[in-house]
Amino acid sequence: MKLGRTGIALLGTLVVAGTALAHTGATGIVKDRMDAMSEIGDQVKAVGTMLKTGALDLPRVSEAGEVIANHGGAAMVKLFPEDSLHPPTEASPAIWTEWTKFQALADDLRSAALALKSTADEGGDKSQIAEVFGALGETCKSCHQAFRIKK
Repeated sequence: MKLGRTGIALLGTLVVAGTALAHTGATGIVKDRMDAMSEIGDQVKAVGTMLKTGALDLPRVSEAGEVIANHGGAAMVKLFPEDSLHPPTEASPAIWTEWTKFQALADDLRSAALALKSTADEGGDKSQIAEVFGALGETCKSCHQAFRIKK
């Protein structure tokens, strides 16, 4: 998958757009998951900026992959207990009616982030990083389309 400058910019925008406003009034588990999503967004933005500018810092890309991976899988699922739809959540009730799909996407997030980390650790070039980064972005997009309420 090729991810051009426009795709990189769009990916960063999709992940981080509006998060500061969305957090207003969040408490408890809703705040915890919004904070986790913001941290993921920050990591995505950092890697996207590196790819856009060509100033690739592989140790930083690896770190970003690790941070994102640590929020994926079981850690992500844990942030979505039943009855956690209090405002200002952006979580869709579909999460709990399609729990298996949600869990699979949380696992996909972890796997895609670990692939990003591994590619950076192995000295991947810009095109290799962009390819795995694009796969990570597709995972985020898939989950947000299925399980995030647009505000």
